[in-house]
Amino acid sequence: MSHVCPKEKTFILQSNALVTLLLLLLSFLLGIGGPEGGAGLPNPEELGPAAGENLRWDPGSLKGKVIVVDPGHGGDNPGTRGVGPQPEKDNVLAVGWDLKSMLEYAGAKVIMTRDGDYSPGGPNADQLEARVRIANVSAADAYVSIHNDWNDNAYLTGSTTYFFSPDGHRLGASLQRGITKELKSKDLGVRWANYYVLRNTAMPAALVELGFLSNTQEARLLSTRSYQTKAATGIYHGLVEYFSNL
Repeated sequence: MSHVCPKEKTFILQSNALVTLLLLLLSFLLGIGGPEGGAGLPNPEELGPAAGENLRWDPGSLKGKVIVVDPGHGGDNPGTRGVGPQPEKDNVLAVGWDLKSMLEYAGAKVIMTRDGDYSPGGPNADQLEARVRIANVSAADAYVSIHNDWNDNAYLTGSTTYFFSPDGHRLGASLQRGITKELKSKDLGVRWANYYVLRNTAMPAALVELGFLSNTQEARLLSTRSYQTKAATGIYHGLVEYFSNL
């Protein structure tokens, strides 16, 4: 994983229907289901359509939607430096700008947590709190945090999407399908994670890890403009799928 925050404790498991339901049940019993302190028990259909089901596709579903695009890190926080020519913060900002253009062309309103190389909320603010605050005051319909990954195994490649809530799972599954199809990257799955920006945002939220800066080939790709645009296209396609099937 990229280092979303050094003080943040995370718990990650591969997501499937049974695991997801068990985790959400545990969250309910412990009272940690969301920013309000308990999301309640979902019905199985709340997890959204599976990959094999017929999915509607309507780019017009984005019109009027408010979407928070959150390029990770920024300013004094470079994220993962990796073995490529650029740090994570630069790679994901480029993806965020491309995604913003695509979404706005489709009629969505886009709010970026940062649109340059600076720390959201200012140099003295907690970055994670600032991102959540920006998202929650926006009355957004979806929140997408964009990252690059890292692993001690330099041979590991692929894309992963993380979620916290049932609505986040549905969003994350759509994003994962869009990203892996567009990038032709290895599908590492949709996974539950107790990340601050996922559990404290009031709207459906997902965090995407586009690829690994610890892998030489993938790190080089993640720094190229063509690949960044393809990554943005994959996220865009995922958002179209998500809103088309609500």
